[in-house]
Amino acid sequence: MKALSVILLVMLIITQGLLAQEEMGRYRNEDVPEFYYDIINVASSETGKSRINLYFEIPYDELQFVRTDSSYIAKYELTVVVYDKDGEQVDGKIWEEAIEVTNYSLTNSRKNYSLTNTFFHLDPDDIRVSIGLMDLDTQKTGFRKTRLDLRDFSDQKFAVSDVTFTDQLEIDSLGIKSIHPQVADYIRATGSQLFCYFEIYSTDTKKNQAFDISYTLTDSKKHEVLKESYLRRRDSSRTMEYFAIDRSVLTHGRYTLEVDVKQGRREDKVKKAFILRWAGAPSTVSDLTLAIQQLRYIAKNSELKELMKAPEDEKLDNFKEFWQKRDPSPGTEKNELMNEYYRRIEYANENFSGFREGWISDMGMIYIIFGPPSDIERHPFEREYKPYEIWYYYHINRQFVFVDESGFGDYRLSNPYNWRNWQDGIYY
Repeated sequence: MKALSVILLVMLIITQGLLAQEEMGRYRNEDVPEFYYDIINVASSETGKSRINLYFEIPYDELQFVRTDSSYIAKYELTVVVYDKDGEQVDGKIWEEAIEVTNYSLTNSRKNYSLTNTFFHLDPDDIRVSIGLMDLDTQKTGFRKTRLDLRDFSDQKFAVSDVTFTDQLEIDSLGIKSIHPQVADYIRATGSQLFCYFEIYSTDTKKNQAFDISYTLTDSKKHEVLKESYLRRRDSSRTMEYFAIDRSVLTHGRYTLEVDVKQGRREDKVKKAFILRWAGAPSTVSDLTLAIQQLRYIAKNSELKELMKAPEDEKLDNFKEFWQKRDPSPGTEKNELMNEYYRRIEYANENFSGFREGWISDMGMIYIIFGPPSDIERHPFEREYKPYEIWYYYHINRQFVFVDESGFGDYRLSNPYNWRNWQDGIYY
């Protein structure tokens, strides 16, 4: 326990100094607001067009709140730019959102979030979407990019839209009136049911056969979690439909939902991936088994083996308990050490991946354990030496030399480093 206290203390010191660090040269800036988004392709009301609905979710603690006389206010700006397959801009939108709360504790909440949306009517084609979110107080900006192949629903006699996940449905005698969407990349493990909403387009009025709907849910290991089927009558050329998944069959992790709809000889299928997270989970953790493996730099061998060998239905609770023991602010929603640890792993994966995943590379290991270096000395084009870098950590009086022996950017420590020595509080 004493060794763990040393780890905790030093990592917190490094974490506190993180905000003062400059960006690591060629590496991406790590201190940007995190947000989540979902893009849903549905039929458009405009002839010859295809519609995309975009939903954005920003946890409160990712934004800077400014105190006023009676409340705390955060403001952010969203920018969405749509490009065609040739890289030409075809549409875009910029708008601002504001959040106001009266309770200071909410400003650091990950359970509370701002949800906003927009939409575009576009030509059915292969498109690229670029998204930027700027905190208007700090001016820090996070970016996301993705590509989509938009379907031409108007050119099909039978088709199914993308699936939208929701925790709330408003229904009257005429059917579904409105939904409260959940972003597929960050579905919270709250409530007893997860609703899956989609639309069925069937333009042939002569065929008024019922729809044969089936759906299958698989986990990240492709194990079948759920499989159901039922019949649904056709309402009109656009039938709005949903079904509910019992959350008790789900635990933290990645899932894939496949919906198969048939009407006579016609059939269409759609797939939707999503991540279910428990409240307070780091935004970068989506695979529990992998998250446990990644504890290798901070957990003892005995702890790691115990976590890995635990029954599946106990792993999450054991994982939470592991981090609760190391929570620098117990009693609060946020575990700063856990969030920082997995943020570093994500950063390592984004910046140091090559022949191996970034988190198990030598540079990734040092970055995860010690954080960003105080200074970096780079030597990419030395005549008599292979490319190398020196990372300096002035606050612990250490330096690490990485050499690219292969010439392909695979930098390895010149002297192998045993992180177990760090666990035991030994410096040499």
